[in-house]
Amino acid sequence: MINIAIDGPGGSGKGVVSDRLAKLLNVCHLDTGAIYRAIGLYCYQNNIDPTSEKEVGEALDKMNITIDFVNGEQYTNLNGVCVNSMIRTSTISDYSSRSSALKIVRDKVKHLQQDFAKNNNVIMEGRDITTEILPNAKYKFFLTASPEVRAHRRLKDLLAKGENITFEEVLKNINERDYRDSHREFGKLQLAKDAILINSDNYTIDEVVAIMYSKINERV
Repeated sequence: MINIAIDGPGGSGKGVVSDRLAKLLNVCHLDTGAIYRAIGLYCYQNNIDPTSEKEVGEALDKMNITIDFVNGEQYTNLNGVCVNSMIRTSTISDYSSRSSALKIVRDKVKHLQQDFAKNNNVIMEGRDITTEILPNAKYKFFLTASPEVRAHRRLKDLLAKGENITFEEVLKNINERDYRDSHREFGKLQLAKDAILINSDNYTIDEVVAIMYSKINERV
């Protein structure tokens, strides 16, 4: 199986890069963040404290999360309902960041991710893919950008979705999430020793895709 692992902070562009790279290579792109967001959505909808291991642990038993691919597009389903359109808000992002710090959550998602990688050619992106989920992947990348650049990108996406939010609020959220993601006890965001580091501040999406595609071809 071809397994390509991509890590990076929020707003670094790893999602859209993975989409385009997957199409070039004719493999699946598993957006693992969508799984964590589905858990965050359930917590939000049911007034569950996303930092409480007891509450979230009990809630996990009531969640059935499945992934379908239709014409290359990922559909994330929570208890039989596709939640793609519900999990990309700043509120759900915050809930998913907090609940994903819990070991019980990371263990549940880890099993889903690794089972998928065993049976599919896949590009998998997230925050601990290169270090925890697919540490033996042949191709590993760490995609990043400055907080300010990522905030501008995220603001554009959120405004397009109709959210009423300022650049300062988005930047604050990104900095807070960066800190949580890089300091949590389990599955923290960090650069794997054997991952290729790419800073996308001065690159377009197409240029980042071209760099990754070239690096992969070098090792085929």
